[in-house]
Amino acid sequence: MPFSDVIGHEQAIEVLRHAIAADRIAKAYLFVGPPNTGKTMVARQFARTVNCENPVGEDEGRLDACGVCHNCVRIEQENHPDLRVIRPSVRVDVSERAEDVEAALGEETEGVSRTVMTGSRDVYIELPDAVIYIDQVRDLIRHGAAKRSGARRKFYIICNAESMGIEAANALLKTLEEPPPDTTIILTTSREDQLLDTIVSRCQRIRFQPLPHAELRAALHERFPGADDELIRAVTAMAGGRYGRARFLMDAPDLIELRGALLDLAASTAEAPLAECLHLGEKLAELPERWWEASQQAEELAGATSDVERELRNRALEQLHRRSPDRIKRIQMNELLDILQTWYRDLTLLRKASATELVVNADRVEQLQELARDYTPSGLIWASEVIEDVRRDLAVRNANFALACQTLMVKLIAARRRR
Repeated sequence: MPFSDVIGHEQAIEVLRHAIAADRIAKAYLFVGPPNTGKTMVARQFARTVNCENPVGEDEGRLDACGVCHNCVRIEQENHPDLRVIRPSVRVDVSERAEDVEAALGEETEGVSRTVMTGSRDVYIELPDAVIYIDQVRDLIRHGAAKRSGARRKFYIICNAESMGIEAANALLKTLEEPPPDTTIILTTSREDQLLDTIVSRCQRIRFQPLPHAELRAALHERFPGADDELIRAVTAMAGGRYGRARFLMDAPDLIELRGALLDLAASTAEAPLAECLHLGEKLAELPERWWEASQQAEELAGATSDVERELRNRALEQLHRRSPDRIKRIQMNELLDILQTWYRDLTLLRKASATELVVNADRVEQLQELARDYTPSGLIWASEVIEDVRRDLAVRNANFALACQTLMVKLIAARRRR
């Protein structure tokens, strides 16, 4: 999407436009902001605008990419030879089937033995606990030494740069100290404090912020004019000010339904007897895997990957699941715990004041107002604390997953009774 279609981030975009117009593009940028706020999207659009063959809006001071030239199209698809995008990944060695190779190579496989064609390849799967490998950084460095292939300027985008280990970070630092000519490196991060100070000091910092909920709702109403208002309010609550995430969720009804089931579960703890904790714990334990499956289905529908790439990715995920059956559940539980935190945050807010415009779960405001009266401030604070305790137990202490879910339900039930 061109700069003109980006929702929010006006200040960041203005800085980048001015750099292009003045021909003062930095060798390295650090895009800092909460996860999934559009940092990579803006970085990619920056690369498009710099390399656009027919830029528009220059006379009006609104420089933008045309969106249809060769460079624009290939950069948007992330398959331009002068663009590299590195994302944290889990590397899985996946066996290739001969028919997959035939489909990928087409006529190039004529006369080649099917036995020769079978083998294995590394497949990189993006997961929240993934890392950026030293090999990925070394490949970027090697690419930087090559000549440009049709673009005015090479761009390297390193997403979630805090995921680099010390070896990968030091390798990148050497490139930042002596960057290749006509090359810009963009690092995105939500945790600037986890980057080496020497890396941060060599980058021009640009900050990104999530959209206010009212602005996000207005943007969604404009983008989806026929959408139900309750759906938009639910999506706004889940997106947390992230327009790209909100657009994805508008086409992911199963995730909206599962979020509703989770909030129903949280609401039920206000009246449930302690004896119900095992049953509620079992219901909670089922949600992460269902959430993951719904997310993957929505990603496949929204993605532009080939059938071969999709098949390899699915086989890689199957291998990961076999090696560590509850890994996906533990990872996905983080997102569910985030949603639970917004529930108790909203209850705390409404317990103290009636300012509903600050409520995250705006589609549940009437239910929240009714329940808020049943809690004490100390009970709500304690509920938020036990959610974070469970998050830490699952991530750091490798706690039993089912038991952790049951323990959480016991404490959330007890939160209403806490004085």
